[in-house]
Amino acid sequence: MDNQPEPTLVEFIRYNTWANQQVLAACLKLSESQLSAPIPGGYGSVYSTIGHMLDAEADYIGRITGTPPQPSFKWEDGPSVAEMVAFVPQVGQAFLDVVQRIPPTQMVAEEYGGKFLHYLALHLFMQVVNHGIEHRTNITTYLANLGLPAPEVDNWAYMFAHRDRFAVKEEEVAK
Repeated sequence: MDNQPEPTLVEFIRYNTWANQQVLAACLKLSESQLSAPIPGGYGSVYSTIGHMLDAEADYIGRITGTPPQPSFKWEDGPSVAEMVAFVPQVGQAFLDVVQRIPPTQMVAEEYGGKFLHYLALHLFMQVVNHGIEHRTNITTYLANLGLPAPEVDNWAYMFAHRDRFAVKEEEVAK
């Protein structure tokens, strides 16, 4: 590890992609009835929450760049969870490219409510992480309520999954 820290924003995007992969991998094990059951307090069902989360992330990229990443499927065709899982790295890489190329101070303009809304790209960089945490929490809470194993996707789990990147060292405690 060199002495230059990775920009925090880049690491947040890596974390978001990793956490999405963990949660969606757990969702691959769910039955159709579990995927389609409503999540109290969530965005509909597990299935619709996954689709909403990934479609929103691609949309955020499109708001910044003008071109969102395109999945190999059509959303209106009702892709399988496996197809959505395959889209996660594509969206994650596209977001990494954006945060490494576009300054957070770049202005984004979008039509909203019959007006143009102008704001910093930084807002969408923050939104992708916040939005992901919110909906992954909906899904992991649902899994736990079913008595199913829910993946740990907090920052500690991420750090232990990427020990080299975070220079994690463990030592025995002297007795």
